[in-house]
Amino acid sequence: MKNTFLSLLIMLCGTSVFAADWKTYFKNNELEVLYQYSDCHDNANGIHQQKILLKFVNLQNKKVEVSYTKELTFSKAKSTSPDVKKNTVQLASNATLQGECTTNDNRLYIFSKQLNFSSTHLEKFELKNISIEAIQ
Repeated sequence: MKNTFLSLLIMLCGTSVFAADWKTYFKNNELEVLYQYSDCHDNANGIHQQKILLKFVNLQNKKVEVSYTKELTFSKAKSTSPDVKKNTVQLASNATLQGECTTNDNRLYIFSKQLNFSSTHLEKFELKNISIEAIQ
């Protein structure tokens, strides 16, 4: 019983600490976009990366499509202009969609850097042209 309580307490504290890491990037009365840096480890494949995980929260009672552009600036880039990628995600009414370390959907994360060797790393990211459209 004592071990079960201790395990539950650790899980609850861990969850609240993890949730506190999210920072608001954009918010209005329709949508909130949050982000957090996360060290992601795939030990089986020897992949150790830092990613910026994205979270989209639909604050409305209707289904929406969110469009946005990721502008990414990496170190050692040959060009001074950022890498630009257009994305869209769909959210059910009052739904949340978020990236995780295991997410393969690049609409929900931004690669930041390799953790196990030195290489190009993200210097700056911006989410631009965020638009919200109601859908059927």
